[in-house]
Amino acid sequence: MKGFFSLFPDSAKKLKSVKCLATTGILIALFIILDFFSIKIGSFAKVNFAFAALSVVGMLYGPVPAVLAAVAGDLLGCIISGQAPMPLLTLTAAAEGLLYGICLYRQQGKKLAVMAVVARLIDSFVINLVFNTLILMSAGFMSQTKEQFVIRTGKIAAEVVIYCPLLAAFLPAVYLIYKRLHKDRTAK
Repeated sequence: MKGFFSLFPDSAKKLKSVKCLATTGILIALFIILDFFSIKIGSFAKVNFAFAALSVVGMLYGPVPAVLAAVAGDLLGCIISGQAPMPLLTLTAAAEGLLYGICLYRQQGKKLAVMAVVARLIDSFVINLVFNTLILMSAGFMSQTKEQFVIRTGKIAAEVVIYCPLLAAFLPAVYLIYKRLHKDRTAK
C-alpha cells in the first residue's frame, strides 16, 4: 500500500516542472478539441476520443495533474462551447483523471496496456454508465426509461470494443516516444 499512497505526493511534485505544465496544457487543449469533434448518436449519446489525452496526462504525470487536467478541460470546454458547467459532471471528469492517474502512472510495457484496458472498462461502465447516466437523468437531459438505459448500455459496450484496444496500443507507443524524446533532450 505504501506504493499506492506515494503516487499522490510524487505526482504532485511533477506540477513544479515546466515540462509537466506545458505538456499538460497541450493535452488539455487536445482534450477540448477532441471533445468538440464528437460524433453525436441520437440526442443523448456521443462518441469521442477526448479521454485519450487525459489518459496520457495520467500515464506521464500521475493522478494529481490528471485530476487538474480533467477539471480544467471540462470547465474550459464548457466555457468555450457556451454551456453552463455542471458541477457533478465536472466531478465525474475529475474521477476519470484520478482513475487514469492511479491506473497508468509508473506503468510500462504489457502492464501499461493491461492497466489501460482496466482503466477504460472502469471509466466506461462505472463512471460513464452509472454516474454520468444518473446525473443526466436527474438533470432532465435523459428520460428515466429502461429503454434509454439499455440503449446507453449498448452504446458504451460498443465503445469499449473500440476504445480498449485503442488505448492498449496507443499508450505504450506514446510512452516510448515520450521517453525517447526526453532521453534525446537530456543527452544534448
